[in-house]
Amino acid sequence: MRTAVRLRAAPIVTLPRSSPRAVLLLLLFGVVAFLTAYPTVFMFVSSFETNRPGQAVTWGFDAWRTAFADPSVLAALGNTFALAAIRTAIVTAVAIFFAWVVTRTDTPWRGAIEFALWLGFFFPQLPLVLGWILLLDPQYGVLNMLLMNAFGLAAAPLDVYSYFGIVWTHLAYGTSIRFLLITPAFRAMDASMEEAARMSGASAPTALRRIVVPLLAPAILAAVALGFIKAIQSFETEMVLGIPAGIYVYSTKIWDYIHWDPPDYGPATALSSVFLLLIFALVWAQRLALGRRQYTTVTGRSYSVRPASLGRWRWVTFGICAAWIAAMILLPLSFLLLGTFMRVFGFFDVENVWTVRHWMSAFDDPILLTSLKNTLLFGAGAAVVGALFAALVSYVLVRLRFAGRGTLDFLTWLPWALPGVLLGLALLWTFLSTPGLRALYGTIYILILAIVVAELPLGTQVLKASLMQISKELEESAWMAGGSWLYTLRRVVLPLLLPAVLAVGLIIFIAALRDIPTVIFLAAPQSRTLSLLMLDYIAGAQMERAVVLGVFITFLITVAAIGGRLLLGRWLRAA
Repeated sequence: MRTAVRLRAAPIVTLPRSSPRAVLLLLLFGVVAFLTAYPTVFMFVSSFETNRPGQAVTWGFDAWRTAFADPSVLAALGNTFALAAIRTAIVTAVAIFFAWVVTRTDTPWRGAIEFALWLGFFFPQLPLVLGWILLLDPQYGVLNMLLMNAFGLAAAPLDVYSYFGIVWTHLAYGTSIRFLLITPAFRAMDASMEEAARMSGASAPTALRRIVVPLLAPAILAAVALGFIKAIQSFETEMVLGIPAGIYVYSTKIWDYIHWDPPDYGPATALSSVFLLLIFALVWAQRLALGRRQYTTVTGRSYSVRPASLGRWRWVTFGICAAWIAAMILLPLSFLLLGTFMRVFGFFDVENVWTVRHWMSAFDDPILLTSLKNTLLFGAGAAVVGALFAALVSYVLVRLRFAGRGTLDFLTWLPWALPGVLLGLALLWTFLSTPGLRALYGTIYILILAIVVAELPLGTQVLKASLMQISKELEESAWMAGGSWLYTLRRVVLPLLLPAVLAVGLIIFIAALRDIPTVIFLAAPQSRTLSLLMLDYIAGAQMERAVVLGVFITFLITVAAIGGRLLLGRWLRAA
């Protein structure tokens, strides 16, 4: 079935240059530029400095020559894009399927499936990698041992320290984050469009491919672009699983330069500058793909949200979803928890293998309570400030017409142009060089500001995609009824945008809880978070206590997720 739909662009408000909102817009533009462009430009300019810190500034191309003279850099670059492309293709297809099942079909237990996928994003990546090591290590992995005994194999058939292992361990998180990005758009789409396709003889998969996916292109393309950038910048899994196998990616090469003694920041910043070109390419590609078309699916008219009936096939979709969740999330999580009770991590053949002393010793650390308090304040502050700031920026970009709108849109992408470690360094130097911000160093406030900057690309792109689906006529009707701009924003736009705002806030909260590279240079002993404390345990070769802390962080995140769902459900019922 061929479907051709031409939609007119929604009207956009043009601001007079002298209006109060124009002044606020200029202020917002300056804040975003200072938080995103200044650190990025600072890092790029630093790549041409040939002097050591504290010496007189000299300029040259030594850092670039050193970085790209290394033949392993090109190999690492190839590994980076190959791994990211494979993961992006797989998880995007799986995430679209899950979003369709949860929001557009009558598959049983859809709420449980959705919540399990949210948890797949919430769980910290590095502890789950430890769970997969217990399963797939070629020497002692439980799954390898079972397969070898069952089929009489002489060698382990699976190796977590490989390209396969890196891709496999990323699938749960990659699918979950893309599911979070595109589900609000799927849920807001008018079901009558699919019903019309079904009445014309199209099957449910055909309607998904020919109707749903094209109409939801903004959300899907945003998820693909942001996810691809995140995949390129991935570090922890590639370091743990890739380096033992001789597989290097861009981020681990940059880490090598930073961890030299003394650190060689020049080549590291030169390599990271390449990400700027990637940002330009992705923004251009997204705009070219979307063109001038408009993708409104929520209008002032009533619309249908009835899920499609799959008949007996609904149990097939449920089985597929349940199998994926069990294999990719519950299995490694179970072995992660099992690892906390092992006397020596990874060794099942020692005497008296099980113990609870790791849990007891971990919570005997007096620093834990301080780190817990810091973590909760840090996560809550970053979630509230980051979600509201991203919503404001997204509304300005989608609804207002002004000369620098394209520039502001590009500025929101810039924090992802730098790997986390270098972004943290750039923010540190930015704060220390700014008199008004220097006093914030080592406090919770500077950590909140850093995470708001780091997660701004994700928040704005998600909320932009959702705003593009809310028709402008709803706001115009409120204005004609006498409502002010602020009243309309609070009573009309925000309620419709609430699922996406909450999703962004929760994503920022989780990012704050588990982030290490962005805040490691900004935190002081009195502002250390649980994730940084877990890193201290790992650096001290206390793997058992690190895994215990990882499980504890996961537990906190799960409680927060359940509480958020209950509060949201109560709010929706009250509304």
